[in-house]
Amino acid sequence: MKRMAISRYIVTSLASLLLLILLAHPVRAGDRSFEITDVDIQAQIDAEGHMRVTEQDTYRFHGAYNGVLVQLDSSGSDGIGDFQAYEIKEQQEMPLKVDKSGKGNRLQYKVYDQANEETKMFKFVYTFKNVVQVYADTAELYWKFFDKTNPSDLGAVRIRVDLPGGLMKDEISAFGHGPLSGTVNIAEDGTVEYQVSPLQSGQLLEARVLFPGSYVPGSTKIKNTPMLDRIKQEELKWADDANGKRATHGSSLPRSLVYAIALLVFNLGLIVFLYFKFDKERKPDWNGTYYRELPADVTPAVVSYLMDFKIQTRDMLATLIDLVRKKRVEIQVVKEPGGLFRKEKTDYRFQLIDERTDGLKQHETFLIHWFFKQLGPNNEVSLSDIRQYVKKKANARIFARQLADWKAAAIGEAKQTGYFETSNPGQKLAVFVFVAQFFALLFLVPADYKWLAFLTIPLFLYGLKIKRRTKTGATERAKWRAFQRFLADYSRMESREPMAVHLWEHYFVYAIPLGVAKKMTAMAHIDIRQGSSSTDSFYWMASDAAFHRHFDHFAESFDKTISAAQSNASSRGSGGGFSSGGGGGGGGGGRGAF
Repeated sequence: MKRMAISRYIVTSLASLLLLILLAHPVRAGDRSFEITDVDIQAQIDAEGHMRVTEQDTYRFHGAYNGVLVQLDSSGSDGIGDFQAYEIKEQQEMPLKVDKSGKGNRLQYKVYDQANEETKMFKFVYTFKNVVQVYADTAELYWKFFDKTNPSDLGAVRIRVDLPGGLMKDEISAFGHGPLSGTVNIAEDGTVEYQVSPLQSGQLLEARVLFPGSYVPGSTKIKNTPMLDRIKQEELKWADDANGKRATHGSSLPRSLVYAIALLVFNLGLIVFLYFKFDKERKPDWNGTYYRELPADVTPAVVSYLMDFKIQTRDMLATLIDLVRKKRVEIQVVKEPGGLFRKEKTDYRFQLIDERTDGLKQHETFLIHWFFKQLGPNNEVSLSDIRQYVKKKANARIFARQLADWKAAAIGEAKQTGYFETSNPGQKLAVFVFVAQFFALLFLVPADYKWLAFLTIPLFLYGLKIKRRTKTGATERAKWRAFQRFLADYSRMESREPMAVHLWEHYFVYAIPLGVAKKMTAMAHIDIRQGSSSTDSFYWMASDAAFHRHFDHFAESFDKTISAAQSNASSRGSGGGFSSGGGGGGGGGGRGAF
């Protein structure tokens, strides 16, 4: 059986890796290929209307190459000047040899830099002269950075347009033309940023930016025709068309969609296998409707983890009440008299009356030290003390950390009972396959498929949740479920006998994690056989309706504490998506290698 399990493990892993190889295999020309994974362009517009471009491209080479190609189109400008190329290596810029060819507006720059099975970053610097068109009511930058002549797929493309200094955000209008997945944003400082990921070969990426003509006083491209309203109407129409296409077709690429479905189906099948092999609950050796006595001598927190694989805030209250039952802690009612416009208030104070920790579990000792040595002076603490303490955010964060530590201690105790499987091969297999898939998709596949890596996250999350009880644990859980039904239905049983006070007190601490505390409180009025009960017992307080309300108050204090410890802030700039129109601007070109 063990050999079969190992064989299945190997087969599953190999199948996963074969899928990765299929996705990672790039389109090759002969025995070599290259990828352009990142393109980062900074386009600086000056007061004369020139555009100074600083571009950084990241190439991943598979096989031997002599260099890279930069194709530029100067249409819509007065030409290209001062083209320079560098390789960026160890934060140093090394100049590279460049050969220029081409006729008219279409130019090609051969940048020589041998590469073989490596990743390189290149920097290109060049200037398009006189690209800004000034009209009577606006200035316009209308420029294609890539067009149908681009022969290469590009991974993540980011273009930042820096306009002349002093421009405010509300003076700028920006539009993008290209893939419907593209975005354009205007920052508070007037910077316009375009992002597309991926940009396939032959796809258009065009920027159109409108701003006051007074910011380019040196421009010589001037027309006295008002164009602002006409341009905005044109862009509005293109935007409406693009929104319709998004609603109808979405922006997913067919090939990547096929791979996404294949990956999801594979991982779903793996999850089904993991569930039946490693996660499905074992059948208990005992099965019954009611269990009329305590199934085992364990703490309430252990019972809670046995039932649901988690520790809740109510389990801390159950632990505290159990310490009252064990005569380690005393509970007192504190009433604050009301006034003319104020209702009477009831509070509960807990006092440590026995500091000995022998016979207690680690999480019980932790709770005593936390509540009576740290939170409360003189071995005393009340619910109102805790609520007051956590009003400060710093205290709330400390409280949340202590709560997490207490839960960890309780879970540690639960795992020592033999109720849970210690080895977890299902979780290990799920995590192994996730890691292999995620990192291969993130680092080995072409840029336009990298997003598939995030489709593997559900497998990882499921793997973390794989937990299983042993045969003993499943049997004990079945008994505690039956005991839960016994407590819930006790008052309706025709053959019931009055419950002794000491049994009620013992059962009550388990009723809290089992979720039947309210019904146990109701039993205190009708089904309890009176016996010796002193004021250091909590039974005499259970008949007070306010007592259970303070359970809710106590749990609420915990929730507010955790909430106060978490502060999240987010901000986002204005912007929007691309339209599918355009193409009327200047510029164009592409990238490649030779």
